[in-house]
Amino acid sequence: MANLIKTIQAEGTFTAFSRALEMTELVTVLREPGAYTVFAPTDAAFAQMNAESRDDLFDDYYDLSKVIKYHVVMGIYKAADLLDVMFLKTMEGQRLAIRSSASDERTSEKLEDGSAAHNGVVHVIDKVLVPHFMIL
Repeated sequence: MANLIKTIQAEGTFTAFSRALEMTELVTVLREPGAYTVFAPTDAAFAQMNAESRDDLFDDYYDLSKVIKYHVVMGIYKAADLLDVMFLKTMEGQRLAIRSSASDERTSEKLEDGSAAHNGVVHVIDKVLVPHFMIL
């Protein structure tokens, strides 16, 4: 079984996210043994961003690193595990709110079991997550 980086790259729909991982130290971390859950935004998610904001993000290592770390949590959380979780602490240090569509009818996103890797799991998401203290 491949590591998280190889799993993300093999999917083919995470070109921008893969590029961001390569630009930060997380590419090294996610190749190593461990237990991680990655909420990986698709290329379509990055395309939804304002083009200038997206370009600025990729030009600023500090902000890019914060945003990408906000997509990764320690531990392996499958979709069923997340139904009972309200918040997860991200590698960025902030809490990521988890809302299941079963508990909140306003939430249209449904998280399904993601791709397994030997050091974690990758969940596909359709939005780039941004820590609450940042504006993009």
